[in-house]
Amino acid sequence: MALEPRGQAARRVLAGRYRLLERIDEGGAGEVWRARDSKLDRDVAVKVLGPGADEAFRARFADEARRAAAVVHPNVVTVFDEGRDGADAFMVMELVAGKTLRDVVAERGPLPPHEVSRIVTQVAAALDAAHAAGVVHCDVKPANVIVDPSGIAKLTDFGIARAARDKDEQQLLGTARYIAPERVRGGEVTAQTDVYGLGLLAYELLAGQPVFDGGSSEELVRKRLLGPPPSLRNRRIGVDGRVDAVLTGALAVDPVRRYASAGAFARAFADVAEGAGDHTTSLGALPVTRAPRRWSFPRFDSTVAVLAVLAVLLATALFFASFSRAGLSSPPNPTATAAGKVSPNVVGKKLGDAIEILRGAGYATVAWDVGQGSGGPCAVVSQGPPAGTAITAKGTATLYYVAGKDCTKKGD
Repeated sequence: MALEPRGQAARRVLAGRYRLLERIDEGGAGEVWRARDSKLDRDVAVKVLGPGADEAFRARFADEARRAAAVVHPNVVTVFDEGRDGADAFMVMELVAGKTLRDVVAERGPLPPHEVSRIVTQVAAALDAAHAAGVVHCDVKPANVIVDPSGIAKLTDFGIARAARDKDEQQLLGTARYIAPERVRGGEVTAQTDVYGLGLLAYELLAGQPVFDGGSSEELVRKRLLGPPPSLRNRRIGVDGRVDAVLTGALAVDPVRRYASAGAFARAFADVAEGAGDHTTSLGALPVTRAPRRWSFPRFDSTVAVLAVLAVLLATALFFASFSRAGLSSPPNPTATAAGKVSPNVVGKKLGDAIEILRGAGYATVAWDVGQGSGGPCAVVSQGPPAGTAITAKGTATLYYVAGKDCTKKGD
């Protein structure tokens, strides 16, 4: 959504050619305006660096324009011109009608994996083109990707881009939430730096939240140096474990262990996100996109023996109870449901206890998976079918619980 024009600035004409119409974004590096190019009679986006910037920053700004202009690709916002007007430096770019991925996630939350795959593939193509031109973006993040109404993603803002051969510039430039570990350590910038950023982007689109959170830049930077990112499966139900594995390959702390290129990561991600190749599990359906783990008995120990005896006793009791009811002379009430044939309410109970209750109530299969909600570790936060639902023959119940240790064990 465009911001309102700001007084005198909205009437300015830069370099006698670009009339500023409305401010559409702003940040620490300046402002972006929708403007009219009077010479070519078209609307453009103009990034204006205010008079407060020092000369070194202005030089980098002009360098950004030259490097970005060298990257010609359908998924890169095209740079048309750059120059100065009085104390202001400016850059003229293609005006893309659409929203940034930052805004898309804020509005919609987590995106379907197949949609994320299409976006990642496009951004990866843009990055591979940049790397082929000797440019590393260094700041891949949702705010720097615009998606137009037809679904075309365009990478923008090469504001801290570095030439791949530039090894002397070791400034810690970039957004703390998205900066790669080697940038923190002053290491060399390579294509794997952008692979890391693309991995963060994919994770955030799937989870609806950034990989790393913290109250300060120092905390954000520290977390990415400690090891792999938190599992995506702890933040979103139904994500295939292979997606976690692919993301881990992109987000390795050591650049050498990441994918060799953005395109290689995108292909691996598409393979698991869209069921390509020989894989049979697709992540296209939400909120649950894989078969939950089944109740199984991997080894016969004392606990299993006790559970088996209890199950036999319970089944025997239910059998005689139903036999007794069948012998009653009074006609059945079609609105009444037999005891043990209605799904009990287990929300709030420990997962192990809830599993036993549902199996005892008559469900042939009970499945479970980590869910989102309030409660202590292992507490059930939702169930399906809902409590009070009639249990059918060979029925299946699914439980969602707060992650914890040894959750399938029964409580004391």
